[in-house]
Amino acid sequence: MPIDPNLALGVQLSPGEFRWSTDDVVRYHLAIGAGARDDTRELRYVYQPDRVLPTFGMTAPAALGIAAPSLYAAESPEIRQPGVELALTALVHARQEIVVHQPLPVDGIATSHARIVDIYDKGSAAILVQQAELIDPRGNLLLSYASEMFARGEGGFGGSRGPSLAEQHIAPPEREADAVLDLPILPQQAALYRLCGENNPVHIDPAYARRAGFRAPILQGVCLYAMVCKAVVDALLDADPTVIKRYTARFAGIVYPGENVRVHIWRAGNRLVFTAMVTGQETRSVLADCVIDF
Repeated sequence: MPIDPNLALGVQLSPGEFRWSTDDVVRYHLAIGAGARDDTRELRYVYQPDRVLPTFGMTAPAALGIAAPSLYAAESPEIRQPGVELALTALVHARQEIVVHQPLPVDGIATSHARIVDIYDKGSAAILVQQAELIDPRGNLLLSYASEMFARGEGGFGGSRGPSLAEQHIAPPEREADAVLDLPILPQQAALYRLCGENNPVHIDPAYARRAGFRAPILQGVCLYAMVCKAVVDALLDADPTVIKRYTARFAGIVYPGENVRVHIWRAGNRLVFTAMVTGQETRSVLADCVIDF
């Protein structure tokens, strides 16, 4: 049944309390590859951490909106909100942005709120545009999020198509990249990231992944998003994630654990523009239109 935008638009998801400790932060940093390099700066992430990657905020209950693992129903359709009923196998993360209003502390309490703000009709699919916020107990806004979720087979309801990929494209400068990084994805990377609360079986169960159309379990998009963020920050921002003001990326393709991801980075004033692709036996774009403002 197509999505009903009359019911879905503006739906406020139940606020979710988010409590975290330094152990949670270290676990998260380890799950996205921290500590793997012979660099003393890695200790900032894994030993008495004094800073937190802003992507850690993606583990807050409502950061992913309707795709938040805490909202999954036990049986298909796993996603059930007013005007939106979707099987997990139909949903793909399409785009993610984080705006940092205050750097996250290494431990704390906050509340996450989310809502659907637009729905685009792509014919054979729909894109759900969501906004979310992470707010501390004093009412201070820590992070704001914007995400797009691609729902396969859920278009055809007569809505606007929304902006095209060309209209949203962020082109890198027309010169050689300032840095090129290789980012090996561990065979157990997706399993490690599940320890951060991401329990979609498409990332661990081979049979489930095949039913979703993949040859094997795939890496979580938010894990790749975070791993690339850390790699870029370490290479060009002196491993200091607290300087990040905004991070946005489009998910252009999937990554299988065990593959290698190559990141090309360009400096443009107080902005880093970058792309990520799988290299090796296959070559494919996996992150595009990527920007970190600092």
